[in-house]
Amino acid sequence: MHLTKPLIIIIAAIFYCFPLAAQIKNIKLLEEEVTKQNDALRYENSIKLISDFISDESKTSYEKYNAYILKSYTYKRLFNYEETLHNLDLALKEGLKSDKKATIENCIKAEKAFVYFDTHEYALAGKLMQELYASNYKYLDQDSKTWIIMQEGYLLMMKKKYAEADKKYDVSLAIALKNTPRNAPNIYGKKVELYNVMKLYDKRDKAFEIGMQYAKKYKILKYEMYLYEVITKQFRENDDYKNAFESQKKYDSLNSIYNSTNNNGKIQILEKKIDEEKKQLELKNERIVQYYLIGIVSILILLLIISGRLYVINKQKRVLVENENIRIHNDIEQLTKAIDEKGNKRLDISKFHLTERQKEIICLIQEGKSNKEIAILLFISENTVKYHLKIIYEILDIEHRTEIK
Repeated sequence: MHLTKPLIIIIAAIFYCFPLAAQIKNIKLLEEEVTKQNDALRYENSIKLISDFISDESKTSYEKYNAYILKSYTYKRLFNYEETLHNLDLALKEGLKSDKKATIENCIKAEKAFVYFDTHEYALAGKLMQELYASNYKYLDQDSKTWIIMQEGYLLMMKKKYAEADKKYDVSLAIALKNTPRNAPNIYGKKVELYNVMKLYDKRDKAFEIGMQYAKKYKILKYEMYLYEVITKQFRENDDYKNAFESQKKYDSLNSIYNSTNNNGKIQILEKKIDEEKKQLELKNERIVQYYLIGIVSILILLLIISGRLYVINKQKRVLVENENIRIHNDIEQLTKAIDEKGNKRLDISKFHLTERQKEIICLIQEGKSNKEIAILLFISENTVKYHLKIIYEILDIEHRTEIK
C-alpha cells in the first residue's frame, strides 16, 4: 500500500513527459535539417520543410510555434526583416494557444529585439531588452541570452562606455563558446567595432581573424559577409582606403555567392506556390465533402421513397384484409339460428361464407374433437387450429366452441 501512490506518480509522470519528449524530438529534427539547408544556402528547401511541418494537423501549437521561429530565422539570414517579423507574429499567435505563454512571450520579445537591433531601430530594441533584463532573462535559452547581452554591450559602446561594453561582450562570448560556438563570429564583429573606436587596432584585427575562423569552420557565409562588412566600415572610418577596398572586394565576392535578393525572390515564389497548393487542396477537400453529402442525401431520398412505397403497399394489404373481415362479419350477421330438440339455438352453418378448412374444423368440433385432435387429423399445428377458431368465432359471432354444436 505504501508503494502504490509513488508508483502512480511515476507512471503519470512518464505518460505526461512522453508526448513532450516526442514534440521536442520532432522540433529538434526539423531545426537540424533547416539549419543544414540554410548553411548550404538551400533556403527554398528550408521553407518547404517548415511549411509542410506547419500544415501537418497532427502537430501541436507549441511545435508550430517553433516552426514559425525557424522560418523567421531563415528570412533573417536573407535580411528580409519584414517577413522575419511577420513570422514572429505568427509564432506568438500559435504559441499562445499552448501552456507555455509566459515563456513564449519573453522569447518573442528577445527575437524582435534582435530584429530591431539588426535594422538599427535601437530605441525599440532597447525597450524590449530592458523588459528582459528586468525579468533576469527569465525563460530565455542560452542562445537568446547570448544575443541580448551582446546587444547590451553594443548599446553601452554607443554611449562610449567602452570598458563596460567589452565586459558584456566577454560574458556573451563565454556563453556562446560554451553552447553554440557557431554564433561566435557575430560577437567578434562587435568587438572589431569596439576595439577600432578604442584605437586598439591589434586587438581589432585579432578579433576579426578569430571571428572569421569560426565563420569558415561552421561554413556560415552570412557571418563571413558580416565580418567583411564590419571591417570595411572600420577601415573607411580610419581613412584606410586601400584595406577598405580589399575587404569590400571580398564582401562583394561573397555577396554574389550569397545572392540574398535572388534567394528572397525564389522563396517568395515558393511561398506563393505553397499557398496556392494549400488552397487547391482545400478546394479539392471541399469538393470531396460536397460529393459525399450529395451521395448521402441521394441515398436518404431513395430510402425515403422505398419506405413510402412499402408503407403504401402494406396499407393496401391491411385495407384488403380489413375489407375481407368486414365482408365475412356481415355474412355472419345474416345468419339464422335454429332451435334443436332440447330448445338450444343451433347455427345454420350453410348460410356463412366459410372456407373449406373452417368448415372442416367446425365439423370436427361438432364431433367433439379437441384442438390437439383436430391438429393431428388435419396435419396442422395446434396454434393454427386456435387461429382458425378465432376467425370462426368472429364470423359466427359466438364466444365459445360449445355454441357450434
